[in-house]
Amino acid sequence: MQDAVSLHLQKRKIYGTCRITGSKSISNRLLIMSFLARTKNHLQNISTSDDTKRLERSLKQVKICGSSRIPMIINTANSGTVMRFLTAYLSAQPGLWHLTGLLRMRQRPVKELVEALQHLGADISYCCREGYPPINVKGCQLKGKKVAIGSSVSSQFVSALMLIGPCLKNGLEITMTGHVVSFPYIEMTCRLMHEFGIDCQIKKNVITIPHNTYQPKNMEVEPDWSSASYWYEIVALADKAEVVLPGFKKESIQGDRACADIYDQLGVHTDFSSQGIILSKKPVEANALEFDFTGFPDLVPAVMATCAAKKIPAEFKGVGHLRYKESDRIEGLTRELAKVGASFKTSGDIVQMIPGNEIPKNREIIFETCADHRLAMALAPLVLKLDQVSIDNPEVVEKSYPGFWEDLQNTGLCTVEKTG
Repeated sequence: MQDAVSLHLQKRKIYGTCRITGSKSISNRLLIMSFLARTKNHLQNISTSDDTKRLERSLKQVKICGSSRIPMIINTANSGTVMRFLTAYLSAQPGLWHLTGLLRMRQRPVKELVEALQHLGADISYCCREGYPPINVKGCQLKGKKVAIGSSVSSQFVSALMLIGPCLKNGLEITMTGHVVSFPYIEMTCRLMHEFGIDCQIKKNVITIPHNTYQPKNMEVEPDWSSASYWYEIVALADKAEVVLPGFKKESIQGDRACADIYDQLGVHTDFSSQGIILSKKPVEANALEFDFTGFPDLVPAVMATCAAKKIPAEFKGVGHLRYKESDRIEGLTRELAKVGASFKTSGDIVQMIPGNEIPKNREIIFETCADHRLAMALAPLVLKLDQVSIDNPEVVEKSYPGFWEDLQNTGLCTVEKTG
């Protein structure tokens, strides 16, 4: 098998400390604001993810190449955040830009964002298929003040507009139309803008942003709650466990803080302290789970894998937009978790999971990740129930949690051996 890791269970009782770096979502927003402010911000504990490194590298290149008459090619790989944030950012920056990415990125729609920017005066054109990358952007001075945008595919469309809003001469008023997904990420953007001197206001489906300048500020980035979800999964599946995650706080601007509440139903207790959080086993757990994940899509892989492994019937609501992530996560999760006996019924935005009676053992199960980092990290903890699993494309975890495989080994959970 090419490009895979084989995980061999070492123990089912997990004790240890795991340090997770800064939130990818917060870091990426802070980078855009820093470059728009054109002043030096001192950001501590910034994400070490490939997405954040790629965005920072691209922004530095843009700063150098703005005066070039030759379009600068920016490869966003498979990062939706980089594609969407740069589409908006570059629309208002002098220069010629060609935004492209991997095959999957060319299947991820950007039509709503592009049309909203064009309404504001942006010069953007498609290179191949209408509504999808790659795109050409000619930076100019945006003139509009009001714009409406559909946000049923991705909240990043809205956040991308919000971040450039203060730079528009007359500010910006955004009306969100249709069903808004991942609203906590829009609230995160608003709160971070407040931190940097922008009086952004959200009232129902309307966001108002005045013309202003981002103010310089030093900030320590919170650890990433999305990455923490895989440790919640590990604790839920272990026989006994106590895992310390330093730096996490009860009050967080990350919507994925909700994983503490969700996993409280799945047998994991969260103890908040001044140093961080301590995850431990609970003696009582729910007989079934029903939850609306509209605002928390990145938690679905870990929670779905947990329920499949623990044989907990579950109904996942508000998950339709997961089809537009780094992979079609609904298709990928239902296919791979069928290997541990789970079956699924899908209807619109709802997925019902019916666990199997027996989880197969005494053979290595090979999980395919569709080159999706969250599938890789959600499927790996199943080693606690299967004793041995193989995960293809292990390098995909670099996208959000580069130290994931090393952290699994450091806690003694399993050995991680590269194959292929």
